[in-house]
Amino acid sequence: MSRVHVGRQPIFDRSLGVLGYELLFRGGEGSHGAGETGDSATTRVIINTFTEFGLERLVGNRLAFVNVTRPFVVGAMPVPFSPEVAVLELLETVPAEPDVLAGARALREQGFRLALDDFVFEPERVPFLELCDFVKLDVLDVDPEVLARRVERCREHGVQLVAERVETLDDMQRVSDLGFDYFQGYFLVRPDVVTAASISPSQITALQLLAQLSDPAMGVAEVESIVRVDLALNYRVLRAANSVGAGARRRIESIRDALVMLGLRQLRSWLLLMVLADAGTGNEEQLSVAMTRARTCELVAADLPGVKPDTAFIAGLLSSLEMVLGLPMDVLLERMPLSDELTGALAKREGPLGELVAAVIAYEEGDVARVEDSGLALFDVSRAYLSAVGWSLQTVESALGG
Repeated sequence: MSRVHVGRQPIFDRSLGVLGYELLFRGGEGSHGAGETGDSATTRVIINTFTEFGLERLVGNRLAFVNVTRPFVVGAMPVPFSPEVAVLELLETVPAEPDVLAGARALREQGFRLALDDFVFEPERVPFLELCDFVKLDVLDVDPEVLARRVERCREHGVQLVAERVETLDDMQRVSDLGFDYFQGYFLVRPDVVTAASISPSQITALQLLAQLSDPAMGVAEVESIVRVDLALNYRVLRAANSVGAGARRRIESIRDALVMLGLRQLRSWLLLMVLADAGTGNEEQLSVAMTRARTCELVAADLPGVKPDTAFIAGLLSSLEMVLGLPMDVLLERMPLSDELTGALAKREGPLGELVAAVIAYEEGDVARVEDSGLALFDVSRAYLSAVGWSLQTVESALGG
């Protein structure tokens, strides 16, 4: 997995639920060894990544859309995941040759769903349409009439259509009107900032609570006192703790019991997530992104001089406030009495902490060059991110799923 970027891009359905994630692999310089082609390097990366991390840890109970190279299609390499979880994407560079078509049929017989990536209507690629469940069309900067004709021709083959490179909700509405079933892009996890006048009293209260919980010096007594006076939060914590500890001998009846079972750090993570969920739109994908970012910052900070992992977690989480609340960061910071270190990192990406947050956000967006310019090792950030994804999915489910 040396010097390779592995990321996720969500695929949404028409109700803005997450169907699955495309898992993205981008190698940097030195991402494959001497005598190794790009194709074989990609094959090695796919096998190593899924052997080490497991597909379910990267996508939870959603589908994983994975680009597969020719060796996987023709059976030269075994597909390292189950058909219940994975949708195999055939890239435009995979030719519709007899052995490839035969391999695609064999994969379907094994239960795999297939998708055509960046599909264009060329006579030699039409045979793929009879074998695929999904067809992905790039919709950015495409003439509407041309796109409408492509949609109509695809519909003749009974496939489900995925619009790629959807950048805004307006874009989504436009391609939805054309009949697309699914929409791929970061449009729901980018900040959609509104005016400061939109801040509500409940959000002000939530920001103040987030600031309290963000104090690294907070101990058991302080956490207990915060939760005790918020009956709704108290109820949610106990319900979630009892759900997670369903096999325990005794019922969790107090915040102190929850602290004993979970530990202070995990309970504080739950509380931060619950407060963030209540203050924002409640979009699960945004919350998952927020927690993944926080955990990635924490893991990377463990090897950085001058950055405390606990503080890095808080900085990563709070950097997502614009996305979750739809309010400008400067307005949010006015309502949150944070340390100078956190404020500088969030407002201007200042100092080692701010540089770390900026690098992790760049990694999320697939900007490998910016990560490497930060001085961080791409390998370290990639490992931290992949580990954080699984932790985030479990944390969101544990804290909010009950």
